Amino acid sequence: MTRRELAELLAAGTAAHALRAQTAPPVWNQDWDRAVIESALAGMDRNFDPRENMLKGHRGEDYNYHSGLRNATVHGTRDSITYALVLLEAGGAQRIERAARVIDRTIALQDTDPKSRFYGIWGYYMEEPPAEMKPADFNWADFNGAQLLMIEARHGSELPEAVRTRMHQSIRHAAYSIRKRNVTMAYTNIAVQGTFVTLAAAALLKDADLSAYAHDRLKRFARQVDLTGSFDEYNSPTYIEVAIANLTRMRMVLKEPDVLRLAAKIEERAWRHIGEHWHAATRQLAGPMSRCYSTDIGTPLWLQKSLGGAIPFATLEEIKRHASDMDAGILDFRCPSEIAPLFLESGEPRQHREIFRAAEPPTEPVQGTTWLDKEWCLGSVNRGNFWVQSRSLVAYWGGPQRPARYLQVRLIKDDYDFSSGLLYTVQDRGRVLGLVNFQTDGGDKHPSLDRVKNGEFTASRFRLRFDIAGLKSDPQLSGDRIAVDLGGVNLSLQIRKAAMGAFEPKVTWGREGNVFAISLDWFAPGEPRILRWADLTPAYAIFTLEILPVSQASQQPYEANIEGDRVQVKWGNLALRGRIVPSPLAVQDRAFAGEIDGKPVPQIRLSNEKLQ
Repeated sequence: MTRRELAELLAAGTAAHALRAQTAPPVWNQDWDRAVIESALAGMDRNFDPRENMLKGHRGEDYNYHSGLRNATVHGTRDSITYALVLLEAGGAQRIERAARVIDRTIALQDTDPKSRFYGIWGYYMEEPPAEMKPADFNWADFNGAQLLMIEARHGSELPEAVRTRMHQSIRHAAYSIRKRNVTMAYTNIAVQGTFVTLAAAALLKDADLSAYAHDRLKRFARQVDLTGSFDEYNSPTYIEVAIANLTRMRMVLKEPDVLRLAAKIEERAWRHIGEHWHAATRQLAGPMSRCYSTDIGTPLWLQKSLGGAIPFATLEEIKRHASDMDAGILDFRCPSEIAPLFLESGEPRQHREIFRAAEPPTEPVQGTTWLDKEWCLGSVNRGNFWVQSRSLVAYWGGPQRPARYLQVRLIKDDYDFSSGLLYTVQDRGRVLGLVNFQTDGGDKHPSLDRVKNGEFTASRFRLRFDIAGLKSDPQLSGDRIAVDLGGVNLSLQIRKAAMGAFEPKVTWGREGNVFAISLDWFAPGEPRILRWADLTPAYAIFTLEILPVSQASQQPYEANIEGDRVQVKWGNLALRGRIVPSPLAVQDRAFAGEIDGKPVPQIRLSNEKLQ
C-alpha cells in the first residue's frame, strides 16, 4: 500500500467516524433533565394565578364524563401540585416560597372528613369540588398523593415546617382514601400508583396498619399479573407510563429490600410488555391498546430518557422551547438493557400473541395479536369494545413521521364513540376477520358511568367507521371491496354483511377532518331517533381486513352461515363464531370463539416466570 493510499484510507475512516458522531443521538444527561424542568416551568409560570396561588386554565366545551364544567376558567388541583414540584425542582428562594403557597392552597381543597363519601380526594378543579362532579374521580387521591410524596421525598426539608406538617396530613388522608377504596388489582395504573402512595405514606408516617395494607397490596398486584403473565390494562401508551413512573418512584423513594426486589420484577415485566409491542420503524406502540388518549404516541420524552436518548423524539433545543412531560426531568426512568433492543431494532417481521386478561371457560381470555412488519404493523384484540379510549384494532405505517399514519376502527354515535359496541376478531399476520355486535348492559360514552337506560338511546347518525390518517391524497374507491394504497402497502377492506333491525346499512366514504373515513351507516343520517335494543334484531357487521405489500395479492375464500341468533364465518384460514343480536356482555363473550387453520387460536403468555 502506498503512503497516498494509506492517507486516503485513514481520511475515509475519520470522516465515517465523524459522520456517525454527528448522526448518533445524544445521551440523555442532567442537562436534559434541567431543560425539561425549566421549559415546563416557563409554560406553567404563565398560567400562575397569584390571587388563588394555583395554576389557571380554560375548560373547553368538550365532553368529559367526570366534570360538568364547560367553557370556564378553572384552577386545576393536580396541575397545581405538579407545578409546586416543578418549582422546587428548579430551585431558588422565590420559587420555593411560591411552591409552599401553592401546596398550602391546594391541599386545603381536599376533603378531609373521614365520614365523607369523598374523603381524601380532590375535585379536578377548585371551582368544582368532588360532591359537584359527575361523578367524582377517586383517582385524584392516587395522582395528587403520589406528587405530594415526591415533594416530600425530594424537597420536604425546604418547606416551612407548618406547611410540611399540613402536607403530611394531606398525604395521610389520600393514603387512607386509597385503602378505603381498595381498587381491584386489575385496574393496572391505579393499582400500581395507589400501592406506591400507601407504601411511601406508611414509611413517612410510621403507620404500621397502613404499612401492612400496602405490603399486602403489592403482593396482590403481583398475583394479578401472574394470572396471565401480563397486565389487565394492556399496552396503554398513557397508563403503562403511569405504572412505570410509580414503579420508578418506588425505586427512588422506598428502602425495604423485599419491596424493591418485587417492584423491580414488576417493572421489568412492564418494560417487556411494551417492548414486545414496539414498532421501531414508525416509533409507535403497535396495537391493540386497552386505553389510549391519542392514536399517535407523539414524542414521549420519558421513553427517550429511559433509553438513554437512543430514540430522538426531541432535540435538546426543541425541549428548551417546549416541554410538558415533567416526569422525564424528575424520575429516574430506565429501560432494562436486555429489553432495549426491542425498541431500537426492527428485526425480521414477527407475530406476537399475548394473553392480557384471564377468563373462565368457555369464555376465551382477552388476547392480543400484533404483526410487526419491517415498515408497518397491525394489531387487534380478540375481545374488545369501542370506548373512546380503546384501540381494539389499529395499524401504523409510513415511518417515524409526525403526525402518524394510521388506521383505527371506531363505532360512533352522532359525534362520539359508543361504548356498547363490541368487536371480536381473529388475526393472523396482516389479516383480520372481525365481528361487530352490541351489549345491552353497557354504557353510552363510558362503559359504566353512563349506562344505557331501559334498553334505549337516541341517535341521529350511527356508524362503524374506519379512519385512515396520513393519506397523501384521497383514494378513488368503488365496489364492495375497498382497496387503499397506503404507500408501499395496500389496505383491502370488505364489509361482508351488516344488519340492524329493519334498517338497511350503507357504506360511504370521504374526507372528515384529518382522516379519510370509510363508514358503515346503520341507517340513513337525519333527525334524532330513539333506538331500542329490543327492536334492533339482528344487529351486527362482519368485515375482513388485510394489509399486504403492493407486490402481493390475496384472494381468500369466504363463507358465513347464520343459524338463529348465531353466525359462523370463515375467511381463508381464519374462522370465528358469535352472536348477531344485542345481548349482555357475558353472553356475547361466551358465544365467541376464534380459530386458525381449524384449531383454537394459541393462547400465549408474555412470560411463564412467576413474580412471586
